[in-house]
Amino acid sequence: MEIKSVKMIKSVLAIALAMMIAGPSYAQGKIAVLDLQTAIIRTDAAQKELKDMRADAEYAALQAKGESLSSEMKALVEEMQTKGLTWSDERKAEQRKKMEFKQADLQLVSQKLKKEQAEVMQSLIRKHGAKANKYAEEVIKSGGYGLVLNAGAVQWADAAFDITSKVTDKLNKAK
Repeated sequence: MEIKSVKMIKSVLAIALAMMIAGPSYAQGKIAVLDLQTAIIRTDAAQKELKDMRADAEYAALQAKGESLSSEMKALVEEMQTKGLTWSDERKAEQRKKMEFKQADLQLVSQKLKKEQAEVMQSLIRKHGAKANKYAEEVIKSGGYGLVLNAGAVQWADAAFDITSKVTDKLNKAK
């Protein structure tokens, strides 16, 4: 839920930025969509940090545990489906209990992985956000865009309207 509120704030900020830039002289300008978070995450620097996160021993161990739990859960379900008809009610209840425990463990591991990913994403945005805004403004001005919408707030837009990759390119070149 915290990530959604951060995205909402970013959407509002991107729209506010677009509105500030889109003064009367830009009233007849072009329209574009921009996903600033994606622009940051697609940079070479961000990809390296994400790769480092995945290579981290603790993260890798958590991911392996999640995959193992998922396999164990699948095996329990298959066993229940194939042999369950011959089992006593007590055996079925025991199997359901095992499955519930595995599911709870799997959810916990999944939450930990998502939290770790979210922390890295937030770190990337904090680190590169100001630069991304600067380059977004440059792309908007140089492109003559009169209205720039957050890509997350747009139901559909042709790829030709998306300037996210232009901002990512500028961020990559700025190293």
